[in-house]
Amino acid sequence: MTVNKILFIGLSNVGDVIMTTPVLKSLHTKFPSASFDIVADKRSMNLYGNYPFLNSLYLKDKNKPLRGVPALLSELWKNSYDIIVDVRSDGLAYLLRGKKRYTKFFAKSYGPHAVEEIMGVIHSLYGEQAIPDTEIWLSDANREYASKQLSVFDNKEKLLSLSVGDSRKPEKTLATENFIKLLRTHKKDFSGVIFLGNEFESEVTERVCKEIEIPHINTLGNSLLDAAALIEKTCLYIGPDSGLGHIASAVKTRTISFFSVMSPERFRPWGNKTTCIAAHNNDARNISAAEVSDIINRDIL
Repeated sequence: MTVNKILFIGLSNVGDVIMTTPVLKSLHTKFPSASFDIVADKRSMNLYGNYPFLNSLYLKDKNKPLRGVPALLSELWKNSYDIIVDVRSDGLAYLLRGKKRYTKFFAKSYGPHAVEEIMGVIHSLYGEQAIPDTEIWLSDANREYASKQLSVFDNKEKLLSLSVGDSRKPEKTLATENFIKLLRTHKKDFSGVIFLGNEFESEVTERVCKEIEIPHINTLGNSLLDAAALIEKTCLYIGPDSGLGHIASAVKTRTISFFSVMSPERFRPWGNKTTCIAAHNNDARNISAAEVSDIINRDIL
């Protein structure tokens, strides 16, 4: 079967998007001459936007009538695909023109992890090969942004990237005093700290910044791709179970992730550079600074 055009219907949340990238990589390996159309939403468009074999990116706008499905169908119906791969579970693939469809309805999971489940959608195509690493595709502009931000550090050899976690979900991350204690303990081990995250991390981030003596920059609110470019330049990322942890793994940066409610066996960042700390009583505030410090001393320094 000649495959020239593939439609990939992707996911939405940051971590989920990162975990779909092995599917895209595997499809390209099998069909190297194929171009890809990708269905994304507002949260995920930028993460898919730099995929090197992308032909067109289609927006599923959930704010439109019927969650944007009719508008999306009217755009996609003009196309005919050799293969449609849908890692969602809403049946959209069966409303479009395609010769072959691969969906969750007929998936055969490779294992308990979410990446293994998502890859199971193309199990009959991919077979029993090793599942590739996750990836995030950065532009030259993203890397230029990172270089400019990091120019303030005299020494860039041992930079630490860090997220203190969303204040709306305090149970998912370290207690503030433990972040402060951790950074004070390792003030001579890292040449600088890059704080990352969203607006809901600003208050705690500012408090931590005031209490530490390591050179640092606050980059809260930057784009996910710019954040990825910064993390790529660091030797370690520390933070709660979140999209940034998956991004860190995708740029091959050593990662320490705190897990509370979610299971690390299923949702840990994919790859062999992540250490997960499972929280007592499903509350990461019970994780001590000493536990994290032990991992840094053992695996990083």
